[in-house]
Amino acid sequence: MKKQIYFRPLLQLIILTSLVTFSACSSDDSETITDETDDESTEESAIDTDSYILVADTNNQGAYLINHDGDELFEWEFDRSLGNDVNLLDDGSLVVCLKGDNPEITLGGYGGIMRKINADQTIDWEVSYYSGDDYMAHHDVEYLSSGNIIFPVWEKVTSAEASELGFSENLDIFPDAIIEMDPLTEEIVWEWHVIDHLVQDYDSTKENYGVVVDNPNKVDINYNNTQENGDLMHFNGLTLDETNDILYITVNNYSEVWVLDHSTTTAEASTSSGGNYNLGGDLVYRFGNPLAYDNVGDITLNNVHYPNLLDTGNMLVFANDVYDNQSEVVEYVLNPPYELVAGQDNEPTVTWSFTDSELYSSGLGSGVRMSNGNTLIAEGRDGTIWEVSDSGEVLWQNTNYNTVWRAYAFLTDDPAVTALGL
Repeated sequence: MKKQIYFRPLLQLIILTSLVTFSACSSDDSETITDETDDESTEESAIDTDSYILVADTNNQGAYLINHDGDELFEWEFDRSLGNDVNLLDDGSLVVCLKGDNPEITLGGYGGIMRKINADQTIDWEVSYYSGDDYMAHHDVEYLSSGNIIFPVWEKVTSAEASELGFSENLDIFPDAIIEMDPLTEEIVWEWHVIDHLVQDYDSTKENYGVVVDNPNKVDINYNNTQENGDLMHFNGLTLDETNDILYITVNNYSEVWVLDHSTTTAEASTSSGGNYNLGGDLVYRFGNPLAYDNVGDITLNNVHYPNLLDTGNMLVFANDVYDNQSEVVEYVLNPPYELVAGQDNEPTVTWSFTDSELYSSGLGSGVRMSNGNTLIAEGRDGTIWEVSDSGEVLWQNTNYNTVWRAYAFLTDDPAVTALGL
C-alpha cells in the first residue's frame, strides 16, 4: 500500500483574546472554539508520537494498528465485511462486529455477528444476532467489564403495528432496541426497546397520544416519518458509563445523543419507572437537536456518530453535516445526574469544536482525544484521518484508507499494544 502522509507546516501560535464565535464556516480556514485562552503559551503544537492509531477500514475488511509514518504495525484481516466496530482489549484481543450471511435487513451499517479474536488471531467466541426480516444487530458493539457485550438492534414493525403506535405513514418501520448479552452463554441479560417509550400528536385514539413538547423523556415516533426505508432513528454508536450506569446513544436520524438509565431491570426498562432516575426506560437526557421534541435551545448536531465519553466527563461527537456539506467534531460539557425540563433549554455547553472546509463525511466518523490533548478525527467516508491541536491547527493527515468507521488512539506502551508484541 502506498503511504500518503501529510504534515502541514506548524503555525505560529496566536495569543487569543476572546472566544471564537460558534458559527457556520464559509471560509477555507479551520475554526475552533475553546473555553479558555492561554496567553502564556509559547510552545508549538506537535503530533502525539506517544500514540499508535487503530483504524477500522470498512472498505478492505480489516483493522490496522499504525504509527504516524503510516506503517501498519499489526493487521487483522476478516473473512467477512465489517459491520462496523472494533474494540481492542488489554489482552490484545479484538471484539469486532461483522456482517452476517444472507441477511434480509440490509439497512446501512447492518452487522449481525460479533466475534472475539485473540491476539494470535484465533477466534475466542462468536455470536449471531439476526433473524430474517425480524431483527438485525448493527453498527456498534461495546465490550463491558463484566464480559458482556451491548449492541443496537433494528426490530421490524409492520405498517399495521406502526399504525397502532400512532405512526402517520403507511409503511413497515425498523425502530431500534438495545441488547446486552453474555457472549459465552448467549443469554440476554438486559434489553431496551424504543417502542416502549413513544409519544405522538397525530392520532388521539392511541394510548401514546400527547403533546410532544410536554413529554421530553419520550420519543416522537413521527419526527422522522418521511424516512422511506423505515429506518426512523438509526442508532450508530453506544457508550456505557459503567461508573454512573448511564448509556449514551448517537441517534443519526434524530441528530441527537440520547441518554438512558442502565441501572434498570429489563422489566423496568419497558416502563416509565424504576432505576436510579425512577424513569424506567424513558430518556433521562437528550441533546443536539431540540427540534426532535419541539423544544427550544441551540441546534448543534445534524446527523451524528460516536458518543465518545472522555475521562473528564465531557463528550466528543462527530457531527456529520452541521454546515452545508461540512462536518464538525464537538465537545460538550456533561453534568450528570441529568434532568429534562419541558419547554426549557436543556442543551449542554459546547466547550470546544473543530471544523474545516475540507472536513466532510455524510456518514461514519469519530473524534478521539489523544494523550497530549490533540484530537484524532476519522473522516469516515472520505477515509482521511486527521490530528488537530487544541487551537485547531491541523498537524497530520493520513489518506491511505478509503472508508474508515472510526479511528482510536492507543499509547505506545498500552497493555493492548504490549500484548500484541509491539
